[in-house]
Amino acid sequence: MSPQDQAEAIASEQLDGSENDELVGRVLNETYLIEGVLGEGGVGRVYRARHVRIKSKCYALKVLHAEHGRDPHQLARFQQEAEAAASLSHPNVVGVFDVGRTEDGTSYLACELLNGIDLDGYLERYGRLKVPGALSVALQICDALSAAHTQNIVHRDLKPQNVFLLNDSDGNLPDRPTVKLLDFGLSRFLDHTDTQLTKTGTLMGTPAFMAPEQATGNRGDHRVDIYGIGVVLYASLTGQPPFLEETLPAMLVAVMTDEVPRVSKVVPGIPEALELLIQKAMAKNPNERYQSVDEMRAVLEGIYHSVLTESMMPGPLTRPRMGSVYQAEEENYELRTSRPRLVLFGLILVVLTLVFLASAVSGLELFTGPFEFSKTELVLVVIGMCGTILTPAILAFRHFKRTIWGNSAKVVGVLARLQAPLLSGLVAYGVAAIVVRFVDDFVGRLIESPLFMKNPGLGWPGFTWVLPAVAILLGGAAYARRRFSEGPDGAKRRFWLGAPFLTVTIALAAAVLFFSLKWRAMDVSARLAAQVASHDSKPDPILTPEVPGEPPPPPLPSPPVEPIKLASDDELVVAVEKGLDGLLPLSEKYPKDARVLEPLLLAFASRATGLADAMVTAKRLLEIAPQKRDSATLGIIVKRSASTPGNASDLAFELMQNELDSTGADLLYELKRSEPKVEARAKSALLRPEVQARISPALRIALDLEAAEDCAARVRLLPRATHLGDMRSVAILAPLARGSKTGCGKWKNRPCLPTCKTEAKEYMDAVKVIQTRSAQSDL
Repeated sequence: MSPQDQAEAIASEQLDGSENDELVGRVLNETYLIEGVLGEGGVGRVYRARHVRIKSKCYALKVLHAEHGRDPHQLARFQQEAEAAASLSHPNVVGVFDVGRTEDGTSYLACELLNGIDLDGYLERYGRLKVPGALSVALQICDALSAAHTQNIVHRDLKPQNVFLLNDSDGNLPDRPTVKLLDFGLSRFLDHTDTQLTKTGTLMGTPAFMAPEQATGNRGDHRVDIYGIGVVLYASLTGQPPFLEETLPAMLVAVMTDEVPRVSKVVPGIPEALELLIQKAMAKNPNERYQSVDEMRAVLEGIYHSVLTESMMPGPLTRPRMGSVYQAEEENYELRTSRPRLVLFGLILVVLTLVFLASAVSGLELFTGPFEFSKTELVLVVIGMCGTILTPAILAFRHFKRTIWGNSAKVVGVLARLQAPLLSGLVAYGVAAIVVRFVDDFVGRLIESPLFMKNPGLGWPGFTWVLPAVAILLGGAAYARRRFSEGPDGAKRRFWLGAPFLTVTIALAAAVLFFSLKWRAMDVSARLAAQVASHDSKPDPILTPEVPGEPPPPPLPSPPVEPIKLASDDELVVAVEKGLDGLLPLSEKYPKDARVLEPLLLAFASRATGLADAMVTAKRLLEIAPQKRDSATLGIIVKRSASTPGNASDLAFELMQNELDSTGADLLYELKRSEPKVEARAKSALLRPEVQARISPALRIALDLEAAEDCAARVRLLPRATHLGDMRSVAILAPLARGSKTGCGKWKNRPCLPTCKTEAKEYMDAVKVIQTRSAQSDL
């Protein structure tokens, strides 16, 4: 359809229905001759009218319906629109010339007569605007609203129906038409108390296009219009409102809580910078939007210039300021690199956190003494840490992906909040390490003080806590400075968040370093005293300070170490052949020989009355050979002893609770499930704090699956189960997901449905994953 045909169709549609309207042909207040109907809204009709004395003057006459003309609230809104629009004189605001009321109670508003179509009608007929046209419309809306905001007027009802596109003088609609902003009926003057029109708690506006604060019934300031510009721009580019809900309650909930779908997902090829602008303008929190129309217009100008340059279209509507071009290019760069940088910084943060936690173990030894971990125990500790943080990490990731990742403006905002603290923390960590090294290597040569020492220097374990603490302090200060300087009143805080805040933060960091040096001096002195008292022949180079200019102290003599006596192979063979009678004397002769104690344990266990002695022997064996705690044979003997009444059971439970680490917890779990006689005792032992601390991740997920309230609650545990669970988790999940061919009904001959019928498929999928992983690990 040609532009001329468009104009004719619009004109015929606008005059449709005039013959059935009683006002057509009437003269209102001896001034306005009504010639035809242009359109109709919820509260009134719009007519084409001609001035009876100046024939060339034509108007658009907005007339309230009779029932609304008697409503004081609607009359007040009508008067508000007239006052707001009449006070504005701008090329992009529809002119209002008169407001009146006839003797029969007909209220009217005389406005500028426009030739064209409103944006809503255009989108309904042609789908959407091209990017340059949409940007041109948005820029002109910004111009109109800038003039309105200058006079403290907020429109508050921006939507495509209130944006009118003017035809050219030849009646055609251009690619980038002139815009007129309509309907200031919901506007308010910011310096007046119009409580009847904008009362808090009253829902006003069009739900699909209103700002979140309007959806809650609260007042909105000028940033409501910034949200409205984003909505109009979104609708212009996509041809649809940002939220598509069928009911009013659902629409209001979506406006208040849901994220707007990305424009590029609806219409591919939209510039990234334009998508960022829309998402920032439509932020739920007004403080996260552009804080003024002029600020938003500056960014729009840069994007408009870039789009026109790329499309090689003829000159732009207005020549953009160079600052706006640079700002658009900067936001383009920020947007293109924001997600990769956010992922990078997130990985760096996770790695640094794990490194700090792992290295902090050496600092913890200052309070608890040295830790002695086997490789298996270290692996279990790591698995336990990962298992502990896995579920919250998954939940946090899902929340991040749902609420932030799809919103470019939020991604840029999170990146800005994360980048400064992370970089500040890294710089603080490095500077603190350099300062400590400087005072030890240089200041220590000038000033004799126990605070300064080359050894242990930075190798002192306490610095694994101190340096991360300094990094967290400076990183937290950087985050706080950025966080509290945001918002409309952030400028008031910038003085205190500037030099004074930075001075206090650096002073606190210096105080932390000073007290850490004192702590190091006291710790080194205490360790040296303990070393001298124990006659250690090999002083620890980490803890022994090196005084400049003096030779290191000579090594102290060490007491002789008595070697462990071991039985010969011949003695062991003879003793095993004699059984208990041969092994008992040999164990007294060689009390620390594991090769003697192990067959002695088996000999005691082979007798029904020897299980108590077997438990005593097992404890002795574990003291000299801790690696035996994972022995399957020892586990069988301990379980058998625990199930036997008497002293043997008490000793076995004590062994499982205190000596067998995670293996003890596994044995208690097996007893709980397979031995009814000691089920209650095993269950109680599993709840003891010392046992809970040693439970393996595989057993932990099994216990959580057992303790889940219902079938749906177990579904939330399935991700952990698939990663950490073993056949114990399979034994819990499989019966709940499978029914039986018989066993139900009156005669027990009908099939039984699974206990968790709805979740059965998810359960069985997890079971298959666990079984496959267990089979691979067995290989």
